[in-house]
Amino acid sequence: MITRDTIAKILDTAQIEEVVGDFVNLKKSGSILKGNCPFHQEKTPSFVVNPNKNIYKCFGCGKGGDSVGFIMEHEKMSFPEALRFLAQKYHITIEETAVSQEDKQVADEKESLLIALGFAARFYQEQLLQTEDGQAVGLSYFKERGFRDDTIQTFQLGYSPDSYDTFFKSAVAQGYNPEILMKAGLVKEKNGKHYDFFRDRVMFPIFNVSGKVVAFGGRMLKSAKADTGGYNPKYINTAETEVYHKSQVLYGISHAKNDIRKEDVCYLVEGYTDVISLYQAGIRNVVASSGTALTKEQVQLIRRFTENMVILYDGDAAGIKAALRGLDIVLEQGLNVKLVLLPDGEDPDSFVKRYGTDETLAFIRDKQQDFILFKASQGIKDTANDPVKKTEVIRDIVSSIALVSDTIKRQLYVKQCAGIVDLPENILVNEVNKIRTQQLRKTHPMEPQEAQDLQQHVSEKVVPEQPTEKISNLYYQERDIIRVLVEHGDKEMTDEQSVAEYIIFELVDIEFKNEVFGKFIRMYMDAYQNDIPFENLRNISSIEDREVRECMIEMLSTPHEISKNWFDRHEIVIKDVSKTFKNDVVSVMRRFRYYKLMEVLKILDEKIKTAEQSGRFEEMIAAIMKKMELLDERKILAREIQTVKHPY
Repeated sequence: MITRDTIAKILDTAQIEEVVGDFVNLKKSGSILKGNCPFHQEKTPSFVVNPNKNIYKCFGCGKGGDSVGFIMEHEKMSFPEALRFLAQKYHITIEETAVSQEDKQVADEKESLLIALGFAARFYQEQLLQTEDGQAVGLSYFKERGFRDDTIQTFQLGYSPDSYDTFFKSAVAQGYNPEILMKAGLVKEKNGKHYDFFRDRVMFPIFNVSGKVVAFGGRMLKSAKADTGGYNPKYINTAETEVYHKSQVLYGISHAKNDIRKEDVCYLVEGYTDVISLYQAGIRNVVASSGTALTKEQVQLIRRFTENMVILYDGDAAGIKAALRGLDIVLEQGLNVKLVLLPDGEDPDSFVKRYGTDETLAFIRDKQQDFILFKASQGIKDTANDPVKKTEVIRDIVSSIALVSDTIKRQLYVKQCAGIVDLPENILVNEVNKIRTQQLRKTHPMEPQEAQDLQQHVSEKVVPEQPTEKISNLYYQERDIIRVLVEHGDKEMTDEQSVAEYIIFELVDIEFKNEVFGKFIRMYMDAYQNDIPFENLRNISSIEDREVRECMIEMLSTPHEISKNWFDRHEIVIKDVSKTFKNDVVSVMRRFRYYKLMEVLKILDEKIKTAEQSGRFEEMIAAIMKKMELLDERKILAREIQTVKHPY
């Protein structure tokens, strides 16, 4: 169990802009930061980070919270896991009771898998650097590839020994559960015996975006008989697990993300060594799809940090085919994508070693080709004036253009591609429109009844729907009370009272109609009774009730901010909230009492009417007298809040 003092230290230290900035490309907008939400797909940023309030909020999908909440949501971690993650980031020592062997075995499975994989990475690197076989076989291979010691450390490269169960025995001796080792893809079982999955291979740990080892790739350096009597493949990878989904991971992303954001472009290559060699050469905004076809999830991962991507592939036929295979996925996600084809016989690894950093960057800059235009020119070149093949190529090009969401960009592509394929623009425009219409129908299918209703709407005058019932004024007054509690609750209202205490005493006998707001008030009352500082209630992660937590986030969040420059330019004075908040609190409470009183008057009117109809005249007179008393009180409140419009 992590101590309260440690939790408080983590929450105080973790800066929301730094935590979120590791995963999202944030751009400053006044005193807040904005970016594309990592929790849902969007093209216009609606994700806001407020460093002053230490929270994030997406006004698209509604998710929000503090640093711990972000890590919990983004990395799918439990509260303790997220705390440990942030403690590691900020080098905070966690104080907790010792973890027993029993506790380790019953720990959350996902956390256990990550711990086991982290141990495996350390084990393989120790084997590489501290054993004779590791140095002779593994380290010599990496040195031959030109990898420096610091690069080997950065990517935690390792070596799995040529042994049946050396890793398994070491892991068990350290207290790791064999079942967890198997679920992590590190160990297999045959005839009741456990054996190491990776043997006699150089090891490439695969990290997720937050820098946790989630899988391994192992490369064989010499032929060896497999247990089945056949030969082992050159590369083997961890099978998919609870923490590793190949389609959602990019090799090198944890090392590259900051440089991708800084350079505002991501270089995509194919293999592990391509990433490592470019990184070592100082080109660090590079990731690899690890030999798999590019997936939608991988493109979305890149889009968190930049909207610009350059694909670096071999210039042979296989490289061209691999590049074109990922085109439509990239376009569909709204990225600007360029293609660089390296000379025949070269890959990024060999090219940067042969020509160096400056020449490699110059080659990338000078040889970039627009992806769609390359596809058009490459496709037409291969048709050899065959009308059937040319038609197929043009349809393929048009289908790619149709994926481009930006209207201007789409029109420019049509114009340029029309010249390449030697067709009038209007023909391509018509084809693009057909495809986009078909796509729209697929994504927004219309039911038969909807189509019939639509036809009826066109041919007949449709009676408009009746407006839904308006939210009561009292709802807004209750909400305003919660607002001032959140914004000013811990400030001094008088020499003896805080704002929160002032509001609590005013509401001691009043029930809120809105259930969530009522919970909010009770939370503050409980804090007062238990001597909990009101400022602690702004610690979102400590609020257990989900609805109250979301309400707190909503109150702390805003998608906009005041532009002081604009107000200064128009000579408009902005009130200093630190000096006017007391008036705000008093005004809010008066308006609440006014509208609460109006509600009581309505109830009395109904009571008078019912009593009169039933002949209960004494009850009717008592209600009228009460109403007259409340009307006098209402007049006073109306003058105080300068309200002139009322039904009486």
